[in-house]
Amino acid sequence: MDRGFYASFAEAVDDLTRRAVAALEPGDPFAIFGHSMGAYIALELERRLESLGFRADRLFLSGRGTPAYHHVLSRPARELSDQELIAGLDAYGGLPEAVARHELMLTLFLPIIRADFYLLEDGAKSIDERVPVRSPLVILNGKDDASAQQAPPGVWEALSASGVEFHSYAGGHFFIDENLSSIIQLIVEKSKRGLEKDGVSF
Repeated sequence: MDRGFYASFAEAVDDLTRRAVAALEPGDPFAIFGHSMGAYIALELERRLESLGFRADRLFLSGRGTPAYHHVLSRPARELSDQELIAGLDAYGGLPEAVARHELMLTLFLPIIRADFYLLEDGAKSIDERVPVRSPLVILNGKDDASAQQAPPGVWEALSASGVEFHSYAGGHFFIDENLSSIIQLIVEKSKRGLEKDGVSF
């Protein structure tokens, strides 16, 4: 795609893997957090890092009721007009009013949103979503998030050899905006416990 966007899901994960490996030494403690598309990428990033000898102490996946990508747009993102894409965003709570009513903001953000959906669509075709990770998973979702269809029992559990826990918050797809302080506190607490088990003091 143009404007410097990733051309494929694989390219995005390749780039993030290179950046992570460059910043880490084997055995370094770290955690990964991803929201929405970021959660989808984070799970694949962890798979890739584990294949290279790294493992996150916690993998926080936010705004994804199920690990598999479910198409919420009527057609592939590249085929939609701007208005059709905007309408499709209703499943995520729609665009913020400040963006939706401002032509320049739409011009800036719609290509980014379209590129994000393209990566999700490409990833759904190109990766095996059933491959488990060794890192423990922490799943966070908004109670009113229509886009995060809940996974059947056992689906998330099958994706981690170290356990899964679930946290539900008031709000829709962008529940993190309304619950930021408590989510940060959760990340700090869970990461601290994992690091203390590995002998890292604070």
